[in-house]
Amino acid sequence: MNIWIMRHGEASFNAPSDPARCLTENGIKNVILQGKWLGEYLTNKQIQLDKILVSPYLRARQTLENIITGMQAVNFSQNVANLIEEWEEITPDGNPYIIEDYLRFLREEGAKNILLISHLPLVFDLSQLLTNNQSNVQFPTSTIAEINWIGNVGKVVYIKHV
Repeated sequence: MNIWIMRHGEASFNAPSDPARCLTENGIKNVILQGKWLGEYLTNKQIQLDKILVSPYLRARQTLENIITGMQAVNFSQNVANLIEEWEEITPDGNPYIIEDYLRFLREEGAKNILLISHLPLVFDLSQLLTNNQSNVQFPTSTIAEINWIGNVGKVVYIKHV
């Protein structure tokens, strides 16, 4: 299974609560650039996504919207609307072991390619867990790390920063 773990784009701190923080103008621009890269990457490798997991926090949902905008700008043709699953477990304090169990279930169901959009510290903790602490991926905003997860041990195969 290939898993693209992405940290949301740059977000404003001017919000009534953490879940309500929205992307900045710069965050939107960078996420669209990442979407263009991801769309080209998936198209060139003829990869179809099986599931997109996204945090319910506003900045993560806006990241997903703008990733899709970027992907469509490079003619990524897959319709991803029916692949999106908003999940409370992938918020900043989510449990990476629960997410690992769900990813294992998805893999057993035949999923091969998953995009996950979340937050620190979860994206770091999850990348550590999936690679058996063999990776040390730093996740500035908008970063995407691709992990090839076979069996119980994954390997980081690509990291894309803006």
